[in-house]
Amino acid sequence: MIIFKTMNKLKYILCVVLAITINSCSNTDFSSDQDKSFVKFLGSYNKDIGKDVKPFNNGYLLLATVTSVNESNTDIVLITLDKFGNSLSVDTIKHSGGNNTAGKLLMTDDGGFLLTGTYSDTTIVTEEDEDEDEDILLVKFDSGMSQEWESIIGSDEDKEQGKSICKATSGYIIAGSTDAEGVANNNPKGKWDILLVKVYDSGEVEWMKNHGGDGDDEANDVILINGGYAVVGTSESFFEPDQAAKNIILIKTNNSGNETDKMTYGGSNDDYGNSIIKSNEAFLIAGSVEDIGGNSDAYIIKVHEDSIHTPEKSDSTIWNKPFGTTLNGKAYDVIKTQTGYIVVGEKELTTGIAAYFINIDFDGNLMYENVLGGYGQAMYSIELAADGGYIMTGCSGIEENEMICLIKVNSDGEL
Repeated sequence: MIIFKTMNKLKYILCVVLAITINSCSNTDFSSDQDKSFVKFLGSYNKDIGKDVKPFNNGYLLLATVTSVNESNTDIVLITLDKFGNSLSVDTIKHSGGNNTAGKLLMTDDGGFLLTGTYSDTTIVTEEDEDEDEDILLVKFDSGMSQEWESIIGSDEDKEQGKSICKATSGYIIAGSTDAEGVANNNPKGKWDILLVKVYDSGEVEWMKNHGGDGDDEANDVILINGGYAVVGTSESFFEPDQAAKNIILIKTNNSGNETDKMTYGGSNDDYGNSIIKSNEAFLIAGSVEDIGGNSDAYIIKVHEDSIHTPEKSDSTIWNKPFGTTLNGKAYDVIKTQTGYIVVGEKELTTGIAAYFINIDFDGNLMYENVLGGYGQAMYSIELAADGGYIMTGCSGIEENEMICLIKVNSDGEL
């Protein structure tokens, strides 16, 4: 069972999650302008995380990973909400008794949508791997929320995970990871490779392509570009000068999924690539970089689309800038606006972790930033709302005690 709680609108910070039951109000108790900004908490005080949110049918569609109340497994949950953030329906997607995890949503031209994620089948155990099998899950819904079809992509011998999806020239492209042996790239069985899967409009697989090396390489986001695709993630296999450990990786492919160019970004510690968008003739990547002391910064990189790799990197990188540098910071998602970019993630304060909202111009200069919370908030997805504000989702709480957090802010990023 999933319990839903609603908090009154707060001006600057969120209250501690444990105080929700004290300060909650009825789902029908709202003012005429509460759709302009609100904070909602959804879940059961287990580990529940909002992974993606989209405007849908004059309200919102939220994709989440939730932990069962009486079980230790996780499920993919789809939640519809009205424009005030009140829940209208909650649907568990393909319960298996394993650890199913949400990926991303994609709105389709027919008014419906696709969701992708990872489906765990506990009935399949191989000699090589005694854990549950993992496959990419792809489900298509129409505009009325009726399921049209589903596709489970993978093999019984290997694990495949679905992280992101975008529209292709025809059909769709999924970015994820696989632990299959890669003979061509010297990847041993059990190490992760970046996986691109092209499917037809019906969900049937057209082709699958692995990218990586002898270390763990994982994809987090993919976009359509001229002549192919661009995928961003994290790599342990490839390094530029002065790089080590994990690095942000950007791979360009042709329409068949074959690599045409790649580049890694970061330093000597662990760096993560989480989101990518196209901006005119460039790519914008959001992620995080660690300094020598292990503290991370939210990190934004802008690179030329045509040439992402040069030995000196001076010609390919337009600019790269860290944010939230006082304590730890991370960027998880980015969108383009008329004046620049909005980035969301998390930022460490002296009181704890807060949701982080960053507004930067096209040159990477900080226009303003807002922190929301301070007791364990993080935002993983953001979208432009119909009224010019922003809707975002993530989680709120301490480890293993998180609730889904949904925040609507105005055009200035304020509650």
